[in-house]
Amino acid sequence: MEYFFSIFFGTFVLEDVALVTAFTFIAEGKLTFVAGFLACFLGITLGDIGLYLIGRCANYLGFEDRIKSNRKIKNNLQKMKRSHFLNYMIFISRFIPGTRIPTYVGAGLLNYSITRFVALTIISVAAWVGFALAVGQSLHYLLMDHLILCIVIFISLIILVKILSPVLSDPWRRKGLLHFWRKWMTFEFWPAWFFYIPIYIWYVVLSIRYRSFFNPFYANPNIINGGLIGESKWDFLQHLDQQAKSTLKTMLVAKGTSFEEFVKIINENNYAFPFIVKPDVGQRGFGVRIIRDEFDLTEYLLLSNFDMVLQRLSLLPQEAGIFYIKIPKTKKEFIFSITDKRFPYLVGDGKTKLGDLILNDPRAKIIAPTYFERHDDSLNRVIAKGERFQLSECGNHCQGAIFLNGQHLKTDKLLQEVSAIANRMPNFYFGRFDIRYQNSEALKNGEFEIIEINGAGSEATHIWDAKTSLLEAYTTLFIQWNLLFKIGGQVKRQPDFKSNMNFVSFLTESFKVYFRKEKLSVSS
Repeated sequence: MEYFFSIFFGTFVLEDVALVTAFTFIAEGKLTFVAGFLACFLGITLGDIGLYLIGRCANYLGFEDRIKSNRKIKNNLQKMKRSHFLNYMIFISRFIPGTRIPTYVGAGLLNYSITRFVALTIISVAAWVGFALAVGQSLHYLLMDHLILCIVIFISLIILVKILSPVLSDPWRRKGLLHFWRKWMTFEFWPAWFFYIPIYIWYVVLSIRYRSFFNPFYANPNIINGGLIGESKWDFLQHLDQQAKSTLKTMLVAKGTSFEEFVKIINENNYAFPFIVKPDVGQRGFGVRIIRDEFDLTEYLLLSNFDMVLQRLSLLPQEAGIFYIKIPKTKKEFIFSITDKRFPYLVGDGKTKLGDLILNDPRAKIIAPTYFERHDDSLNRVIAKGERFQLSECGNHCQGAIFLNGQHLKTDKLLQEVSAIANRMPNFYFGRFDIRYQNSEALKNGEFEIIEINGAGSEATHIWDAKTSLLEAYTTLFIQWNLLFKIGGQVKRQPDFKSNMNFVSFLTESFKVYFRKEKLSVSS
């Protein structure tokens, strides 16, 4: 034990010397690898926490206020607090000589979360000590024969830090971790990349069958990529009859429009708060916002860097998605799917905080992180007895809306109305109308307001009904994609066919959908 404690206490004096000593003792058989690792790990971890606590003490003594007297430094400190910059600095400084002390003391000075700091320290110290002892034991063997493995492990640790640091530092998100496994119990909440694996394979099969990989891009030839992805919302909406009851007043607003110019636009065109603003090009509910006042508008314009669609807010209470298909060769038209949407809410009991209400709800707790992020400012608020707290106002499954199978809403009258609108758009064969309606009877009579129109990237979203089996969902999607390939092939053979495919925009938007993490991605 004397060797163990000599290394343990030695880490408080000179960390590098303690590591070399530990390696020497291991090589001489005086310490096992595990004992040497634990001595270094525990000593270094406690030392790092001590540096952090020094910073916290300095904070209490008013040092942070003195530093913040410089406005530029103050602004930079605030940005660091709001971003994940410190997460990476705390982890990486472990491996960069001379950066550890100022980084750890600075983290304490900035009131950085102690829970997150301890978690990052444990991960980084474990990685550093394990790596250092292993390298010391066989430097040539490790670096020459396992360099790629070391790189993979290091990158994996950085990714782990990115994923765990925001979760471990937030008490509500830590509680949500207890229910993480539930999302795997029903395919409704599976990650998109996982659920669509059979569809990717089916796409390849259909490409071989129809002898073309790009048939889906041709389904709506007047729209970029057929509306598969990367298309403009305005390209659809501009063809609507502005006098029709089904049309919500809509305009295209160029990116870079200032607040003053935007206010002038809404005043001249008789828009009133609240109204809808969303990106002209966007997927999966990204950037769809209800603008309730000038503050919301200012915030949206500051965060947006794209062309926008300005739309009057529909006051109708219900929302649905109507999937329309027209076969080019036979001109046969039909409604392939109807998805009835519900907006989830919770009812307060006058005793329980919103965060706990979410975690107590059978469905809401499965996607608790989504709701925690959206309602971060209200999680500790006790919801009054009988008060309904709306969790989502966006009819998007990714944002928490509940999707139900609405096939019972199909009528000849509804098809007639949808067909009339679809035929106003040149060469429109395949897509979904997202609409608002008053009640079931009104919808069956073809009375609704159009929120948005989607092209070849549309999906029969009724498959996300909790009553739908996995087999039924995949069967529906297989039929849907087969029809899309068939329609694209028929369109391509038309005499006046002209491709509007832009594969670069397709790849760009696909990348954004799966990898971007922007503040506008959460609807308000």
